[in-house]
Amino acid sequence: MERFWIACAFVVAVAACNPTSLKPGYCHTNKDCTMGKTCNPKTLMCWDMDASSDADAQGDGKDGGDAKDAEVAPPPRCPQTINCADGGYDGSAGVCEPDAGMCVECLEDNDCASKPKTPICEARTCRACKTDAECKSGPSICMTDGHCATTGEVIYVEFNPSGCPGADGSSTKPFCTPNDAVARLADGVNVIVIRGPAADRMTLNTTGFSPVIVGKNNASVPATAATAIQVMSDNVLIRDLTVTGGTAITSKGIVVSGSSTALTLSNVRVNLGMGLGIQAGTGTQFVMKGCTVENNLGMNGMGGGGILLDGGNFTIDNTTVSNNGPGDDSGTTWGGLRIKNVPPTGPKILHLVTVKDNKNTGISCTGGVNGMGVLATGNGGGVEITTGTCGFSSCAMAGADCGSQQ
Repeated sequence: MERFWIACAFVVAVAACNPTSLKPGYCHTNKDCTMGKTCNPKTLMCWDMDASSDADAQGDGKDGGDAKDAEVAPPPRCPQTINCADGGYDGSAGVCEPDAGMCVECLEDNDCASKPKTPICEARTCRACKTDAECKSGPSICMTDGHCATTGEVIYVEFNPSGCPGADGSSTKPFCTPNDAVARLADGVNVIVIRGPAADRMTLNTTGFSPVIVGKNNASVPATAATAIQVMSDNVLIRDLTVTGGTAITSKGIVVSGSSTALTLSNVRVNLGMGLGIQAGTGTQFVMKGCTVENNLGMNGMGGGGILLDGGNFTIDNTTVSNNGPGDDSGTTWGGLRIKNVPPTGPKILHLVTVKDNKNTGISCTGGVNGMGVLATGNGGGVEITTGTCGFSSCAMAGADCGSQQ
């Protein structure tokens, strides 16, 4: 009979280790049992409420006695009767939760180390990372697919006025300029970390690498008399960066020129002074989230303006566009956003955007745009939004559903 008990314990081991499901007839609380039954706290099985407890008093002499005992055998509990490493959470390796006496997926982040896309332990379950702060080792960067970037994925840039002899892109020997790092991008090595102010511009012209540009330590890229960041191809994410320092009306912050380019900006500040902030061209996929575009003033009514979108799809969310312009586009004067050659299909979205205090028209469109929670106020030229062509008007007052939430 002892061998039978061991076999039964093995059969129910996986069910007992899975906190999200139970073998039929077993329970943790009364809620796990069907009507008319209650959970026995000793055996963790559902019993009839009027069930007699003296069944064993009748003896086990008959051949069917042991089988009946097997039906009421308690599920195995860790760490006494099962090894979580051999059959834990959902059949994979797990760890023992001593208070509950059951296997769970994790108790701390280290228990999730074998699952790179779900490295964070929360509520005894491994999940994807959500913020950089949750990635406590290596570069401390949370990637969009939920994994924490490894040292081997990252190339570092940090300007040194004395030069960067022996630079190899590592954290201790970073490159001096962004384009030195761009030249080293490769499959699986696609993250560039810019630490502090960079001394030169960046041109991204890769294919198939999906570069991720991350700013650290108040990172910035200068526009000087040209374009700060030129994105010519690939699927690019830029976040936590400032574009600044325009010194001429020809300077531009970020230009997206490749027809198959997808650019996402997250928590980026574009602050040029003399030039145009951001320009995205035909066929691009442009996304901005949590960004600020300001002080792109131009000179003598030319060269300035916040964001110029020309023919591409776009989604701009939770973003502020302020104190830009005046800009000129083929005789049309504008300040905050100029949206022209609006594509007939694909996203054309402004969501929770504040456009304020620009030097001419706040938002100028040549076609319909999906505007939701857009606040346009204080813009010069007497026009907040060209409502007739844009197809939407400003919301009334800043709040949870009106304007940027930054």
